[in-house]
Amino acid sequence: MNQPLSNSQMRDAEALLHPYANSVALRQTGVQIIERGEGIRVFDQTGRPFIEAMAGLWCAGLGFGNAELVEAARVQMEKLPYYHLFSGKSHEPAVELAEKIKAIAPGPMARVFYQSSGSEANESQVKMVWYYNNARGRPDKKKIVARVKGYHGVTIVAASLTGLPYNHKDFDLPVDRIKHTSTPHFWKNAEPGETEADYSDRLAADLEALVLAEGPDTVAAFIAEPVMGAGGVIVPPAGYFPAIAAVCRKYDMLMISDEVICGFGRTGQWFGAETLDFPATSISMAKQLTGGYLPLSAVAINRDMAEVIEANSGK
Repeated sequence: MNQPLSNSQMRDAEALLHPYANSVALRQTGVQIIERGEGIRVFDQTGRPFIEAMAGLWCAGLGFGNAELVEAARVQMEKLPYYHLFSGKSHEPAVELAEKIKAIAPGPMARVFYQSSGSEANESQVKMVWYYNNARGRPDKKKIVARVKGYHGVTIVAASLTGLPYNHKDFDLPVDRIKHTSTPHFWKNAEPGETEADYSDRLAADLEALVLAEGPDTVAAFIAEPVMGAGGVIVPPAGYFPAIAAVCRKYDMLMISDEVICGFGRTGQWFGAETLDFPATSISMAKQLTGGYLPLSAVAINRDMAEVIEANSGK
């Protein structure tokens, strides 16, 4: 028999709708209320500590209660708590952060565009791909290839890119122009006697077959997490991204590295694209961009994309 819900749990049930949750069950069991965090631990309302092994959905890589981040936020909020970048406005923190991202990002990257979440970053990626191809006089080259079991967010297009059925069911997703290719799960899906290199070549052939079936003049980009996160923490086999990149180059497809989880040191280098030999033309980032202390995401694009997009904005 379930224990009676606490006051906080009852108020939560009447006030909040939780993502990725069974709302019917939560009304019976109650949610877990987290009151504070310190270092790698969070504490519930009774003071019971828990090691937050997932860093709060891969966000809090610098831990909870980091005094340096708190003080930096306090100083900036006193000076200028918010300002936009629309219509030629700017401010020093936005410029400085973009410069730092460019300095550490592989590629290299030429321009940075901000949002507030990983889902928004990947939505912006799709908009930029479409804008880029319109600017290049290729209005039919708009389809984006993601992967089965990939995770790219929960907004309409980002959830369509996500290759998990529960992100699509009852939401009328995926939308048109989004396609999915094979999962690079060597341990589970390799054929008997198949090496990692052979398996990578087979997945590249799967991608090429999909592009040819859809029509190369209609397929604009490939998006992937360097290491799949929510789909099962799947590390691709040896040679996977170089084999995929060869197909993308052959059919003039952009390559989007979704670094929302992998970015900022999680794979041992600044970005997972470096660790996994993924030659990205653009990068999505969020989560550890601020250590989870503020909602911020960004897209970094290479010089070719930047020049085409900026020139088209002058029309």
